[in-house]
Amino acid sequence: MPDALSKTIPIWCAVINRLLFGELHESHDLHTPEEFVGRFEHAQIEARLDGFVDDAESLDLDVPSLRSALGKPLHPSWITPDFSTQHLRSSTDYRQVVCCTASRRVIGTEASESGYIQGAGDDSEGWSHGLTPALYWKHQRQLLEAVEGDMLYMIQRLVIAYKCSDTEYDNAVNIGPTNLYVGTITSAMQPELYDGMVICRDQPPPTPDPGNKHRKRTKTLHLLCGDGKLGSRALRSQLSRILSFFNTLPSKDKPPKLLFACSNGKDLSVGVALTVLCMFFDDDYHFTLQTSNTKIDKTLIRRRLACITTAKPDANPSRSTLQSVHAFLMPREA
Repeated sequence: MPDALSKTIPIWCAVINRLLFGELHESHDLHTPEEFVGRFEHAQIEARLDGFVDDAESLDLDVPSLRSALGKPLHPSWITPDFSTQHLRSSTDYRQVVCCTASRRVIGTEASESGYIQGAGDDSEGWSHGLTPALYWKHQRQLLEAVEGDMLYMIQRLVIAYKCSDTEYDNAVNIGPTNLYVGTITSAMQPELYDGMVICRDQPPPTPDPGNKHRKRTKTLHLLCGDGKLGSRALRSQLSRILSFFNTLPSKDKPPKLLFACSNGKDLSVGVALTVLCMFFDDDYHFTLQTSNTKIDKTLIRRRLACITTAKPDANPSRSTLQSVHAFLMPREA
């Protein structure tokens, strides 16, 4: 079983329960599958939980809102081809987090993982054929009722329909209490929705329909950085252009509505939005066209990133992207 299922998710369940449901002490215990996590390792992990909770508290999260949204504490259970949790907690008391893997154990093949074969279906990119969680939940009944032989064709049809629909252009997500949005390159195809756009791409995006004379002209900054590590490294030198770009934005009574876009809407665009949140917003997320007087350190960066990931759970800036952000915001420590 992957460590992500046997250890990481149980850790998060325990930390979230302690953070959001402090009075429900019975939900604070760490639960790991005994067949995969030994008692000694379980005890080592459990001893570090209080420190993890302290780290989570330092992010200054909106705990009441998160508690209200979740409603109940979390409890993990596991299903593999060789193992399943025998006794599931009552759903009236907990939200069950089912950790399911298609990987199997072949004793002797990989001693470090007790025979666990990696890559046997745990990465959705290898088997989903483009089906995303949002598409699945939107068409759940249709997919579950489909004949297995028709499943691949149905998924391909749903994915193509989504890519051809207007909803793909409207994939930008609003970041918390701000007027900032993070999305993919296709979000930039609707520039009239924004006062300004920052687009991360190694070449200009498709030009909007020129026939629409009433389309609003939106100030746009193109940061020349493509996908992957090279793009993340290039971001470091491109971030300095943000200062002059913000000086060109119209000064209004309300903060400008800004879009940050990259190819997947999860990496470079998140890094740029994170930089802007640190530079132009105070601790109450009030915007100023002048750089904020708030001291920028690692704690502040973690808090601002938590604000983004709370609004956009699939935000996943790479290590290289975060290193570029740190180097720009804290050059003396880089």
